[in-house]
Amino acid sequence: MEQYDLTDAQKKAFEENEAAFRRFDDQVSGVREAARARLTRNGWEPDPNGTRPCLSCPCPDLQLVDAQGNCKRGGCRHPLGDHDLPI
Repeated sequence: MEQYDLTDAQKKAFEENEAAFRRFDDQVSGVREAARARLTRNGWEPDPNGTRPCLSCPCPDLQLVDAQGNCKRGGCRHPLGDHDLPI
């Protein structure tokens, strides 16, 4: 790994950023798990063939995202993060 000459304050700032992103990832994972559970309780069963269905609409699989990071599938257009991505 490349070494950088950082001040102690900069190192601390990066450590705080890393911790904040870790908390954010945990929150997103929790939201996805709650969304999956909510849909499952209501009879939704995703395709078991490795698709990445949208958790915000019935889009069956994420299509390559556009420049804004949204699904290109007509009728979906939700952001990448709304889709059931592997953890």
